[in-house]
This record gives sequence, structure tokens and C-alpha cells, in this order.
Amino acid sequence: MKKRHRALIVEDEAETAFDLGEILKSLDCDSVSVTNAEDAMRELEKKSFCLVLLDLEIKGEPHAIKGHVEYGKALLRKIRHMDSEHSGLRFWLPVLVISGFARERDEALQLMKDGATDVIQKSIDSQAVSQAIRKALAESGRETHDLCENHPVVPRDNFKEKVIVGIPGDRAKRRTTVRLGSQQVTLTDGSLRVLLHLVLGHLQNKQVHKTDLGANHEQGFKGISILRGELKQILGDIDIIKNHYHGFYGFVPSVTIGEIVFDRLRELDDVAISSLADKIRKQSSPPEKKSEGNSGEFPPQRRRR
Repeated sequence: MKKRHRALIVEDEAETAFDLGEILKSLDCDSVSVTNAEDAMRELEKKSFCLVLLDLEIKGEPHAIKGHVEYGKALLRKIRHMDSEHSGLRFWLPVLVISGFARERDEALQLMKDGATDVIQKSIDSQAVSQAIRKALAESGRETHDLCENHPVVPRDNFKEKVIVGIPGDRAKRRTTVRLGSQQVTLTDGSLRVLLHLVLGHLQNKQVHKTDLGANHEQGFKGISILRGELKQILGDIDIIKNHYHGFYGFVPSVTIGEIVFDRLRELDDVAISSLADKIRKQSSPPEKKSEGNSGEFPPQRRRR
């Protein structure tokens, strides 16, 4: 018998829960449905799931009269605390948030910071939900249920020893997702340009001057301080950007450059970001080997007698 994905649906509206279950069934996914945060945690603790579909406005416990958005947000954070492992640039357990309260830009960004894989707007669009589910499973390394057994063993981040900077390039409104170890943060285009300059300099083993970042010789450069502030929500008091004085900056030695999805950076339609992405791609690619047949040198030919 073919093994099937199993999804947890956390939704207190019976009609919406039914619709989600039917979408999952069309994708060959089994599902378990609960209406509140308490039952969701109980299911997560006793069973293994491949995917979570989470409505934000849920009840905290089975006998509660009314749901509240804060219960859904708190449950998202608890899930990420339980399942923080990631596969490459994606969390191993995808959590798709389905909510009519995530239309505002800041709300959606905060959900992504708290660990949501994607945010889907109500009312339910079957095609959009189906595409989001397939995408989330594929990008987390779970294209088939057999792959769900390859659970990654990933240690907790120790940013004092090593910081892996990856750029999956996912877009949340006008911000781009950057990963630090197993955690993610979203950056404005301005901070992303600064980060890409630092990545390129790190790969070239060179420091980056403030004039390359957009400042002139006479003025200071606030872009580094802004980037530090955006990274601080993940790194805390650890600073991975060193000021070498006289306007030069660079990553500290503990930084390692991880996977960068260059095509997504080019899709941002920003000339500076695309140019930096191309330079980083070229710098990080291994040099091409010349084939002996194209070397231009041929052994001397013996004359036939």
C-alpha cells in the first residue's frame, strides 16, 4: 500500500476544515483535524505529521466559546520550538498559516519571522492552497512520504562559533528572506544590497568600502547600522559585521556563506541586486577546466613513409 503524507489541520470552522481536508485528499494526503491549540499540541506530541495547516483565529482549549488570533500565533511559536529542524533552507516541518488577519504587511512579516512557511489568505482558493502545499512539501524535502523518514538531525545554532548566511530569496511583500543558520529574517531591499556586498567581499577575501555601499568619503554610512539592527532579532548581541576603520567593513571569520538562490534574487527586478547576484554566482562557482582537446597544443605528427 502506498504511503501517504499526513497533515494536521487546525481550524475551528467546520466548513473550512472540511474544504482543507478535501484539498489534501486530492493530493493523496491523509489529515487529522482539530479545532483548538490544546488539542493540536496533543496531536503533535503523540503523532508524526508531514505538514500543518494552521488557521490563526482558533480557540485555546476544547470548551472555549470564542477563538482568538493570539492563540494561533502562540501555537505557531510552540510548533517551531518543538520542530526547529530544517532541511537546507527550509524548515523540515512546513506550517502553512491560513488567515484573513494576515492581509496587512507587518502582520504577514511577523508570521514569517515566527516560522510560518507561507501565508495563505482567506477565503479558501483551492488551487492556491494546493499549489502552496505542493511547494512547501517539495522545498522541505518531502516530495513523497518515503522522504519524510529522512528526518534531519540538526544541532541548535551556536552563533558564537559559526554563522551560516543563506539567501533563499523568498519574498514577503517588499522584503526578502535571509537565513542565519536554521532561523530566518526578512530584509528590506536596501539592507539586502548591503548584505550582498558583504557576501561578495567575504568570498573575495576583501573588505568592502562605504563608497561601494552608497556613501561618499565625507559622510558616514547608516546602512550597516540598519542591517545590524535587522539581524539582531536573530543574532542578539552577536555582531557578525566588523568595522575595519576608514570606512571598510567585512564579515567576521566565523561567517560561512551558505546556499543562495540566485534566480529569485534576479526576479526582484532590481539592477543593483541582480548585478551583485551575478558577481557572487561567478565568484562562488568553481573555475572551468580546459579540456585537453581545446588546449591549442597538438603533439607533433609523424610523417608517413
